[in-house]
Amino acid sequence: MPLIVITGGPSSGKSTRAQALYDYFKTKSMPVQIITDNNLDRNTVYIDNTLEKQARSDLKAETQRLVTKTDLIILDALNYIKGYRYELYCITKLYQTVQCTIYCNTPIHLAREWNIANHRYDESIFDALVQRYEPPEGRNRWDAPLFILTPNDELPLEQIADYLANKRPPPPNKSTVNLPISDTNFLHDVDRVTQDVIDSIVQQSKMAVLGQQFSIPGTTEKIDWNQNHSVSDIRRIRQQYLKFIKTHPPSKDNTNVTSMFVQFLNSNLC
Repeated sequence: MPLIVITGGPSSGKSTRAQALYDYFKTKSMPVQIITDNNLDRNTVYIDNTLEKQARSDLKAETQRLVTKTDLIILDALNYIKGYRYELYCITKLYQTVQCTIYCNTPIHLAREWNIANHRYDESIFDALVQRYEPPEGRNRWDAPLFILTPNDELPLEQIADYLANKRPPPPNKSTVNLPISDTNFLHDVDRVTQDVIDSIVQQSKMAVLGQQFSIPGTTEKIDWNQNHSVSDIRRIRQQYLKFIKTHPPSKDNTNVTSMFVQFLNSNLC
């Protein structure tokens, strides 16, 4: 079953919405789980860049572990970085399921009042997170479909349920399709596929911690991010691969070029 990504600024009512979704789907006898950041020491984590990156990595790893075709997953966290939401999209695309985004668009003054009442964040942390928040946009495929909710809005539960139940997973793009060697446009396709992989790595690396693995659409292979690499380093390895593939084409048709390239990258990103 799909993934529901809940996003919003600090103290914007995300957990309340998550619980309402959980209760609704439970009444439908649907297996559902909530992944939350409520157990974090927010004032320690969000003041330290390394701790924050690790917290996001842990949430993403737990999401990837639980996303299946039988359980509905609700991710209740800030999810405030555009690139991070793209990483989550890569996971659902990899597992050929669907997702939607719920944006708790609570006015800052009201969120501040709730924060003071509930003692969630120190004032300086609250202000910093508000400044860093990157609102979702429905035109972005990784944020769509986007349900924007103010505090007075009712959750469109039936609309969300209908979408998750009836929407087909996104079709695999060219980078997720096995390419036949006999195709006269093989090298052109390889060039495009490898560029898609590079774009995904660059986006995910902006928030990565060492030792993390990146999910790449179109393959179960993962990128091992054991040390930091510049964009120029990754592009250089891509050029090496393109030269290699010209002289060492796959010996079988329907070879998954994405998997081959990820394996090549891992062997050269040591």
